[in-house]
Amino acid sequence: MTTTKDFINGLSSKLGRPTPTKAPTPVEISVPQYRLSNTEERVSIFLQNWHALGGKGAIVRSENDLLQSLQEWFRDQPINWIKENKLALLAWDMLPTIAESAFSSLNWPLTRYTQSSLNIRDRYSIAAQAELGVTGSDWGIALSGTIVMNSNPLRGRAISLLPPRHLAFIEAAKIRNNLFEVLHEVSALGTPPAAIEMISGPSRTSDIEMDLSIGVHGPIEVYVVVIQD
Repeated sequence: MTTTKDFINGLSSKLGRPTPTKAPTPVEISVPQYRLSNTEERVSIFLQNWHALGGKGAIVRSENDLLQSLQEWFRDQPINWIKENKLALLAWDMLPTIAESAFSSLNWPLTRYTQSSLNIRDRYSIAAQAELGVTGSDWGIALSGTIVMNSNPLRGRAISLLPPRHLAFIEAAKIRNNLFEVLHEVSALGTPPAAIEMISGPSRTSDIEMDLSIGVHGPIEVYVVVIQD
């Protein structure tokens, strides 16, 4: 069996160079980070990239703004969904206050994921039959138009993965410039979450004959509401 030393000797010989006797001095590499000047600019770029990837999004500053967006996107569909399936609207146990209030005003009853069934596997089935999954977001990434969510027992990843539509809420202040900033904050949590979701537009794949298909591994429609103070 060739040892590491033998391998390096052979490589050096083929390159016509002497065999190194010590590790090279580390080279400092400074990679410029993508940064925007303020929250408003981050929100604008985030939504531009989100839309470019096939998602729908809106900035809301009041409940009336949110009601208008929800009605524009979904019209009377939720009422019809609920008539067919009372668990059609599946949500995290806790959502931003403005979201809770808007769904109440529209009389679109939300089923809370952890309360949908005592059996965790049954919850997966319920999520697969739901029409709309409703969640919050822990971070957004302006550079890629991405929402980021930590796993949590009160949330359930199935909500954002199994229904054909996913609606996410995020506060403008949670949108970061780039992935590096998000990972830095994740590491600062101490104990990392069991999983982290990063969502950039509807699910898509071109694995089969390079034919683009939407909604194969996740929702076919994705919506984001940016809550601006």
